[in-house]
Amino acid sequence: MKMMIIGLGLIGGSMAMALSGTPDLEITTVTRNPVSRADALRMGIVKNAWPTPDLAPIEDQDLVVLCLPPDACLEFVKQEAMRLKPGAILTDVCGVKKPLYAAVNALPPHDFIYLGGHPMAGKERGSFANAFGELYRGSHYILTPDASVPQSAIDTMTRLIHAMGCADIIFTTPVEHDERIGYTSQLMHVMALALCDQHLLFDSFGFEGNSFRGATRVAALDPDLWCELFMANKETLADLTDELIRNLSVYRDLLLAGDREKLLAQLKVSSDRKKEFDRLMGIEHSKTTLYK
Repeated sequence: MKMMIIGLGLIGGSMAMALSGTPDLEITTVTRNPVSRADALRMGIVKNAWPTPDLAPIEDQDLVVLCLPPDACLEFVKQEAMRLKPGAILTDVCGVKKPLYAAVNALPPHDFIYLGGHPMAGKERGSFANAFGELYRGSHYILTPDASVPQSAIDTMTRLIHAMGCADIIFTTPVEHDERIGYTSQLMHVMALALCDQHLLFDSFGFEGNSFRGATRVAALDPDLWCELFMANKETLADLTDELIRNLSVYRDLLLAGDREKLLAQLKVSSDRKKEFDRLMGIEHSKTTLYK
């Protein structure tokens, strides 16, 4: 099977490393960075590399994986997707799914298969220089097939996802994906960023523990990428932020009122919800680090 990874940064590079040596899989790539191209070829994780999609033999590929920011993925769909051969699979790793599905549906009639994907793995810092083959080990991988996707395409992606070392595959719809990821990922980044805007940040060296480090870790993000992700899911993320503000306001009001009994009751409610979440998913699984 011929597989082309478009974009050889952290995600695409780690995917190529994880799948390198997979039987009957030929991996090539498109990346603008000449150093990344040279390094990937030197390491032997790709057979060939091109600087731009228009120079690459997209027509010959069985599987094309878009490992690009959301806007660049949309541009690829508009400019290059119709070059895919009948039966070829087009997938992606974008953190927002609805815009890409809309872009594919807006194309003229076509015979390639679009199957949206999203690996729940990453690091604060991107680029091929930070890629490593174990990035996906133990992580969730989300797939969002619609009714047009044949089981054979799902089976192909399933084999590759397991070969990458992912723990499991979560199937959902683009709408449900964007809502859940808005909560579990994008809102977490908003919280981390907001915490780093607090006035005590630079006066707190030596006072920080694991709770602070964990809560702020993802604030060291790529602003350009996360601006695209936030804007692509802006309505959902704004609604979730409003809900978070309301929840924080409950604690603020209880503190200002000095109502110890009600504060204790609210702490119990929130803590019990987390404990129930852990119970439902399995307590040992809930302690497993999925996002490294």
